Amino acid sequence: MAPSTAQSAIAVQAPGFHAFHADANINYQLNRFLIAGRENMFRAIGHQLSDFEDWQTEFLARAYECEAAGELDVAAQLYRAAEFFISPRNPERRRAYERFFDLFYRAHPELVAARIEIPYAGRRLHALRIRTSGVARGTIVIHAGFDAYIEEFVDIGRFFGAAGYEVVMFDGPGQGTTLMRDGLPMTADWEKPVTATLDHLGIADATLLGISLGGCLALRAAAAEPRIKRVIAFDVMLDFFQCVASRRGRIAEAALTWLTQRGRPSTINTLLQVLMRHDLYTRWGIEQGMHAFGAATPADFFDQLRHYETRSVSPRLTQHVLVMAGEEDHFVPIYQYHEQMALLANARSATGRIFTRAENGHAHCQIGNLPLAIDVMLKWVQAH
Repeated sequence: MAPSTAQSAIAVQAPGFHAFHADANINYQLNRFLIAGRENMFRAIGHQLSDFEDWQTEFLARAYECEAAGELDVAAQLYRAAEFFISPRNPERRRAYERFFDLFYRAHPELVAARIEIPYAGRRLHALRIRTSGVARGTIVIHAGFDAYIEEFVDIGRFFGAAGYEVVMFDGPGQGTTLMRDGLPMTADWEKPVTATLDHLGIADATLLGISLGGCLALRAAAAEPRIKRVIAFDVMLDFFQCVASRRGRIAEAALTWLTQRGRPSTINTLLQVLMRHDLYTRWGIEQGMHAFGAATPADFFDQLRHYETRSVSPRLTQHVLVMAGEEDHFVPIYQYHEQMALLANARSATGRIFTRAENGHAHCQIGNLPLAIDVMLKWVQAH
């Protein structure tokens, strides 16, 4: 595959989804955090991993080495990777986050001036405003989803900036630095942080781009915020509850759905605690969910999950809509893409794009060929 426009403009690895680990979830995260040119490092880390304690040990060791060697940007990314699987109850997570944040801005001093704070609910949303030279062709507002920081996607923002757009990237409630430093829990009413951002910056016409769970959040926000003229689900997430519950198989999904609908929190807690003891990724997902959502118990987290869906709001979408999906997404079932597209009957236009294994874009959010995904998004924005 010839280099894409995006690949030549931003610092991402060459297309390819690597086999670093036998576990699909761990392998995905290794590919997600992969640093261009450090494939051998990540392959070696993958060989050492049997649990999340190994993950923390391996990534922190390499972060220390790179920081000592003066490789601040690489060290920052490794601290962020290390932090990912550390329990929110472990103080080491906060320390890893602070090293990531500090080293990232030391490695990118030009972005310090781009940092802004947006008043919200008596506290603040943390954001970056990346301006373009000359007259902007438009404004693109970007946010992530369940478990990311805006700094991880700064190259995407820079790419759109280089293409002539002003870019605003924000950590909303339950996300990134807004969660870590201001303690704001996530909300399904995503129009609230989006509206606060548009109001604070005086934006009257914007493209909203939501990443991962952000694909669900962005559609929910656009249904209530008319200043969003174009909206991108990168990738589709029609029903977050289904995504989380279905990971343990149909029986567990059916049981959790039935119990949640009937309000059986004690039984749900017992079931989930059993699953957490026997499955590392379930334990991580529920702990992260409780952390991000401000939930006191696993059952409370699952009760809140029910509100993170787009079926109820999709008929209200009248904007241009782009929905993206990986054909082998291990987290979002592909049927959610087809159901989502069918619900967009009132959209001004509805464009769908499924990325394939042949394109190295088959995984969640096209990890494996991010430049292709960015090119698709840019061309769609330009066309609308």
